[in-house]
Amino acid sequence: MQNTELTMEEPRDAEAVREFFDQWSVYCRIVDNDYLYHNSVRESFADWLNRFGRPFSFLDLGCGDARFSSGLLRGSTITSYTGIDISPVALGLAEQNTRDLGVPCSLQCGDFVMNLPALPGSYDIIYIGLSLHHLRRQEKEYFFGELHGKLAPGGSLIVFDPVLTPGETREAYMGRWVDHAELTWKALTSEEIEGAVAHVTTSDFPEEVSTLNRMAVKAEFHPCRILFEDRTDFYALMEFRA
Repeated sequence: MQNTELTMEEPRDAEAVREFFDQWSVYCRIVDNDYLYHNSVRESFADWLNRFGRPFSFLDLGCGDARFSSGLLRGSTITSYTGIDISPVALGLAEQNTRDLGVPCSLQCGDFVMNLPALPGSYDIIYIGLSLHHLRRQEKEYFFGELHGKLAPGGSLIVFDPVLTPGETREAYMGRWVDHAELTWKALTSEEIEGAVAHVTTSDFPEEVSTLNRMAVKAEFHPCRILFEDRTDFYALMEFRA
């Protein structure tokens, strides 16, 4: 029987709930229209999981409502699921979305950088989906070391994140990303696109794959294996093995 543990650090706030759902509904439409290439990422991730070769525990950092991960993991050989997200509202949805995984599930509310060291044990697969880029470079370097310490022997860190092309600046990336979103995100209103642009251009700090590899090798990972890159060179799904 599934055992779900939901740990909240802050009480729910009605205004925060309203704001979350206003923003989350937009994000869900972005995902549903595959503007961030979730369909291809899911397919590549599923192929990789099928070759993992043994039952696994799964740590989901920045899990949000866990809709992506729970859909990916249903029917797999998962033995336990742990999710961490800063939003208690998202975790309320994650509790519903992980109910039918059929394994022990633990959901924690907080900053995953701060919560990671306190987690007991280790994990066969650690996944960070569209969240690592919210950290500044020095934080990323520190965090790779913490991630390595939480991987079980033979485990893998899987990162889905925006990446700069070789030699590209953050400003150049943002310029072409904004142009792409304004041109192709037809399912969103201009106001909704403006909101997404404001978030990305103020909160996202992507790195080159070579920079991530340097951080990873310093933390005793192997350089990454690219599992998926989108055709517009915005995102990559990467495997880092300890």
